[in-house]
Amino acid sequence: MHKCIKMVVFTVLVVLSLQQIAFANEETKRPPKPTEGIESSDPNHGSSTDSDNESVQRASGLFYNYYCSIDNTGSDLYLEGSTVANYLSDQVKLTLYLQIWDGSQWIDVQSWPFTQYNSKSVTEGANTSFQHGNYYRTRAVHYIKYGTQTETQNSTSSYIYVD
Repeated sequence: MHKCIKMVVFTVLVVLSLQQIAFANEETKRPPKPTEGIESSDPNHGSSTDSDNESVQRASGLFYNYYCSIDNTGSDLYLEGSTVANYLSDQVKLTLYLQIWDGSQWIDVQSWPFTQYNSKSVTEGANTSFQHGNYYRTRAVHYIKYGTQTETQNSTSSYIYVD
């Protein structure tokens, strides 16, 4: 009987130690951080307003302001952007791009174009799925047409890691 109890205790200890090893192997190691762009201070939200040179973009000419952002909602990624003109314009455009870091550069994965006519602004968003274990950010192209004048600006959000 005493030998049987020792065997059961030994077996339980072996099983428990193997489970700890199995759980340790399941932990995902975060890939190296991107060498381009700015890391967001908020793990679930990145914005073009995070950097000093792109904070709530304000430009002279046709643009009043512009920005883009990315949010991890837990179930998907939500990208948002805005293009705001100084004047009621013939065309105001916003194109959002989801970018993923491939280990050496940012790659456009998907895009969403939005256009408003006879307007001062366009503010839109899009939901998309993600793969765990990657860095993501939003890139946006902002465009305004006012009579014969056209102007384009670009913005890029800070990046987030999706665990």
